[in-house]
Amino acid sequence: MRVKFVLPALTEATSPYWRPIKYSLFPPLGLATLAAYLAPDDEAVLEDEHVTPIDIDDRPDLVVIQVYITSARRAYWLADHYRARGAFVALGGLHVTSLPDEAAEHADAVFLGPGEQTFPRFLDDLRAGRAARRYISTSDRTLARLPPIRRDLINRRRYLVPNSIVVTRGCPQHCDFCYKDAFFEGGRSFYTQQVDDALAEISRLPGRHLYFLDDHLLGDRRFAAALFDGMRGMGRLFQGAATVDSILHGDLIETAAAAGLRS
Repeated sequence: MRVKFVLPALTEATSPYWRPIKYSLFPPLGLATLAAYLAPDDEAVLEDEHVTPIDIDDRPDLVVIQVYITSARRAYWLADHYRARGAFVALGGLHVTSLPDEAAEHADAVFLGPGEQTFPRFLDDLRAGRAARRYISTSDRTLARLPPIRRDLINRRRYLVPNSIVVTRGCPQHCDFCYKDAFFEGGRSFYTQQVDDALAEISRLPGRHLYFLDDHLLGDRRFAAALFDGMRGMGRLFQGAATVDSILHGDLIETAAAAGLRS
């Protein structure tokens, strides 16, 4: 099966009034994560319109598009284009989770919430000819046995921070101004990888610098402490995000600094 993963450009990223460099910081790890569930004989490509033009003359069997609110028009155009060419089109992401009925008008299947559980089930359904119109992530969310991210699909040279990584999903906080609760509705809103799996992913990354894209790297203090203990001696330097409150209690921030945290 020929599979194409697409991240359409955000509207503001195409404007001359915005710095294009802002939108080429990090590769699309979410799509590369889903690509890891493909069969070994599947052919996959990943195109990020922020760093390279999208080839619209190809004929993939399956097109998977990640949709944000400011890329929705472009995403829907691409979806309609590929459906007209005979491809099965799946849409997911924040905007699709917020407005699934709107997205469904342009897709053969839509995904609500994170896709680690629903996407492999969808692939099985698609191969069996019984793909559903809607896949909703529920309470069985886990990052256990998550296959290695398909970083081979990412052109590292086109990104300022190719060594980005995510070892958790969601956030333990429930701020009323944040979209996270809505995106993770129906199941756990914060969960982590197994420490050994996270360390293995780190060890596969070349170079020294890492950038954790997690919303709250210190959200699970036991996990974070074990992760930082495992990183000691790796010689890594890294950045991450956490709440101010989480760094003011205990010595976890010192443990992180000893493992290579710099900001």
